[in-house]
Amino acid sequence: MPHYRATVVGSYPRPAPVSDTMKRPTVEQQEIDAIIRWAVREQAGLGLETVTDGESYRENMYYFYQKRLDGVSMEDMVVQSFGPAGFAIECARVTGEIRNPRFNLAHNWKVARDAAPRGVTVKLTVTGPHVLTRFTVNQRPDLYPSEQSLCRAYAQVLRQELQEVIAAGCEHIQFDEPMWTESPEQSEWAADILNELIDSLAGVRVGLHVCGGNPRRKRVYFTKYTDLAPAFRKIHIQEVLLEHCTLGYNLMDLWKVWDFRGDLALGVVDQRSDAIETPEVIRERLKPALEYFPAERLLLTSECGFGHVPLEITRAKLAVLARTARELSQ
Repeated sequence: MPHYRATVVGSYPRPAPVSDTMKRPTVEQQEIDAIIRWAVREQAGLGLETVTDGESYRENMYYFYQKRLDGVSMEDMVVQSFGPAGFAIECARVTGEIRNPRFNLAHNWKVARDAAPRGVTVKLTVTGPHVLTRFTVNQRPDLYPSEQSLCRAYAQVLRQELQEVIAAGCEHIQFDEPMWTESPEQSEWAADILNELIDSLAGVRVGLHVCGGNPRRKRVYFTKYTDLAPAFRKIHIQEVLLEHCTLGYNLMDLWKVWDFRGDLALGVVDQRSDAIETPEVIRERLKPALEYFPAERLLLTSECGFGHVPLEITRAKLAVLARTARELSQ
């Protein structure tokens, strides 16, 4: 029988609620380590074959990186709006040369790896350089005269830490680039720059997650994946993680314009809804993909991360996801 794998896109809920996850103070490394161990054991205990560190130490997917760089200021931030849903955030400012990353990714991955059972893969999820560029106000055009040059600067600091992660033993890295759906006109050059970063990372499996955003469990960008096909066709990846079960169009149309030869992690669980899927629902959502991908190239996952989802709902959804994957493999 084919072997179906169950995984997560990235974030896992925190063990205790935090009043303001966007602006909360940086936690101490000892607390970070404890949260990572807890999140890994939670995911593995639910039956997932590929887990993450849970991302719970992040303020959010972009502030976390920006706050730990020279040349990026979190003071006097500028409010900017993105997408037709009116999503607005305070954006950091470029005030100098972007350098000296202090993300501690290698340490965090190693803590997660040590906490995971043998046979469970621990992937590192990392925010892509295009996201960081879009959520930055460039006040140093003398240093970065274009969005592409700013994006390459972010890619360079990510490269430094990701090479350390690989040296620590990591074999699976996933980039998250949801802003492709916010600014599709930038997706091709964003793919080029991401490729430069990917090609500098030897001996690692690379995945790419592109969604329509997930702040507070709401989709905020609505570009169709088929409109991103030129960028997708460029990208050097072995795995792609895409929304499916809540889209207002047919994801399968993408494979008519993108001859992707890697693995598809298919969103068959809706983290935006509190309703718990049944195995029958998941099986039905899986069926269309089997017309384009053999079972061994399919992973079952959620549409996006669970960072804002109540813990008990997360546990129930991932438990049925893992159970269905096991049943399909018998």
